[in-house]
Amino acid sequence: MIMKQPLSWQPDITGLVGPLYIALSDIMARDIADGRLAEGTRLPPQRALAWALGVTHGTITRVYERAEKMGLVKGEIGRGTFVAPQNRPTSPLMPEDEVLSELDLAHNFPLSHLDPDLGVAFEALAQQTGIARVLNYTPIEGLVRHREAGRDLFSYYNIDAPVDRILLTSGAQHALQVLLQGIFKDGDILALEALSYPGLINAAPRLGVRLAPIGADAEGMSADQLDALCKRRPVAGLFIGPNVHNPSGRPTSSRRLDELADCARRHDLWVIEDDPYCPVLSAPNQSMWHRVPERTCIVASASKILGGGLRTGFICAPQSVRSSLLRVITDISSMSSPIGAELVRHWIDSGEIEKNRLRKQAALAERHAIAKAIFADNIELYPDRFSGWLHLREDQNPAVFELEAGRRGMLVLGAHHFVVGSSPVPSAVRLALGAIPSLVQYEKALRLLDDFRQEREAMPHAALSAELYA
Repeated sequence: MIMKQPLSWQPDITGLVGPLYIALSDIMARDIADGRLAEGTRLPPQRALAWALGVTHGTITRVYERAEKMGLVKGEIGRGTFVAPQNRPTSPLMPEDEVLSELDLAHNFPLSHLDPDLGVAFEALAQQTGIARVLNYTPIEGLVRHREAGRDLFSYYNIDAPVDRILLTSGAQHALQVLLQGIFKDGDILALEALSYPGLINAAPRLGVRLAPIGADAEGMSADQLDALCKRRPVAGLFIGPNVHNPSGRPTSSRRLDELADCARRHDLWVIEDDPYCPVLSAPNQSMWHRVPERTCIVASASKILGGGLRTGFICAPQSVRSSLLRVITDISSMSSPIGAELVRHWIDSGEIEKNRLRKQAALAERHAIAKAIFADNIELYPDRFSGWLHLREDQNPAVFELEAGRRGMLVLGAHHFVVGSSPVPSAVRLALGAIPSLVQYEKALRLLDDFRQEREAMPHAALSAELYA
């Protein structure tokens, strides 16, 4: 006689009132909070749970979808649904304290000490005729002069963006949320590299968008894997940073972009392009916009070139989705603040944006030279990047490395923060090269980290393994 395996979760539904899917997802939330459902637990297949509880498959589908939006679980295409980590920091990308650590190699702040003088800009704006209008309500898409500033910013992306296709947003993260909500519907699949931007990885499931990781090689995301996935599943879109992959910094080859564009065209995919470091790059920028403009939505940000506190970004999108995107902006924030956009307009007109670009390129070259001298071939660096990808010994767990470095006051970001679903976690950490203002302190931080890295590489494998259970 074959014995059936018990389900990992089978709640008692006796006496439940109200919509059943809401009641069941609330029970799931309570069981996770109480520890009855541990992090990483694989939930039962939807049909099996529906059969066990005597409810419809559609009810359980709605339970899992609501739980994913609540951040309780994560669905992994082809593997199932798992209990997500709870009580984690809001974002590993943002600082927890107002005063940054002197050994901060985790937060990818773009040499903020070099950004333009805000006081000087305010004095200039105070003399500007009609400046009070930026305190008033504006059209949802932004004032024309601000969208023209967006057009000028897109020129650093090598994009000749029509002003009537540009929308003002409250930074790049807001722009991504608008695109996810405005283009995709619940359950849609978005393909992206297996290592990707944590801000998107965390936001997409809450908006009902399912993520499908794609492998990559030295030229970028695998077009063959993307094509195979599209043949198996109804993929709706593709997320990519063509010039600077986050976290490695690697550019995608022109040939690979051609292959990905062909795949997007054949499978009718929307392309979401987010490349916030483009304005600082000295090399010519490339884009999917040049290949599939009718399917590509590009995000531009002023944060890396002018200042993260601006929270000013732009979307350039086809006219076919403009109305949908405007509705989402209205629902989220009514409009984006014109004050930051006016500062961007001023710094473009005054030439400060170009001066700052050159300042940052020079500073990055100096910092890259120091990092290369210390880490040699262990660090992966590309010109004009604000971060480096530090490779560890293959048996090193990046999460443990990050934790142990933190205990010594050194902040880094392990590769696990960038992993989509259950994709393999490489033995690497991302080093932010621009958060520490002082060049002397920056070099000190790198040398301390390298001493720590070498100390750990001298440890036998058994000692490293024991740390996982300490």
